Amino acid sequence: MNWRRIIRFKIGDVPWEIPLNILLLLIAITVLLMAGGAYLGVQFAQSQASP
Repeated sequence: MNWRRIIRFKIGDVPWEIPLNILLLLIAITVLLMAGGAYLGVQFAQSQASP
């Protein structure tokens, strides 16, 4: 698989070009931050529910 392959897409009227490896890195960071935020949110909610 060519990790340096250029991926082209459009957001609105703006065309974007980004290498596949960077796109996958950004997606992985996003998923990790979302999972961490969900975990911390659950922990916070459980600590607030205890009397």
